[in-house]
Amino acid sequence: MQNNVQLAKFTSFRIGGPAKYFVEAKTDNDIVEALSFANENKLKFFVLGSGTNILVQDQGFDGVVIRNQLKDLKLEDGLVVADSGLLLVLINQFANKNGRVGFEKLSTVPGTLGGALYNNAHWQDDLLSYYVQWVEVIDPADPGLKIQRLTKEQLDFGYDSSLIKKKNLVALRAALLLPEGDVEQSRKTMLSYMKSRSDSQPYGTANSGCMFQNIPQTLGPGNHGTSAGYLIDQAGLNGMRVGDAVISEKHGNFFINEGHAKSGDILKLAEIAREKVKAKFGVNLEFEVKVI
Repeated sequence: MQNNVQLAKFTSFRIGGPAKYFVEAKTDNDIVEALSFANENKLKFFVLGSGTNILVQDQGFDGVVIRNQLKDLKLEDGLVVADSGLLLVLINQFANKNGRVGFEKLSTVPGTLGGALYNNAHWQDDLLSYYVQWVEVIDPADPGLKIQRLTKEQLDFGYDSSLIKKKNLVALRAALLLPEGDVEQSRKTMLSYMKSRSDSQPYGTANSGCMFQNIPQTLGPGNHGTSAGYLIDQAGLNGMRVGDAVISEKHGNFFINEGHAKSGDILKLAEIAREKVKAKFGVNLEFEVKVI
């Protein structure tokens, strides 16, 4: 366990102050020990994956940050069993090597399986929960910190939601059911999805993915009315900045750190976007990014 580790270098926003305690967890037991330490000392904790979809504030985190480095991957009883510290793209590559397909869209989502399970990751019409069969978790509120295996039904998946998120469970690994199929076609499909993303999103910049959740209402043509990015675009906010924080010209739901943005800059810019969208469309945007 380390003290006062700067978190900015571990986040895709490249923003964030120090963690009071920082643990590199490579085994289930490492996670159990870190949670036990947090419980015994009445400290907050959070599990850090690849650092996407979060904004760590400049004052840092006055608790225990557990960096998830669990990375085992295997085929078991026809299921892809993947540890939660693995990037989704690596899980897809493993699936392809074993003749499995169907994970193409989700493999383009940046981040680890742990974060994807927490939020029920999605892109277009595909949700991670379509493939999950079970997840092994630890409930930090359980005095024994026992590992439990929960079924898809028990995990209560929804849009940007899961039991893992609602109860702040720690996901260790999951089993994914992926069909056998044409691997070469799967690879071509995945590459086409990657191109589509890079064409429409600011790849290669310091961002944390979509800032806001999409909305259930249809307020524009086609599917655009439900897109937070479309609403921000229509509010004329592309290119708006606060300090080194700027709303992408390419996609309104991506906020970029162009150098030395502070967490406060991102949050101020987000508040401006919420106010402008509320005034124009009468809807309240909710954060998709988790503020730590």
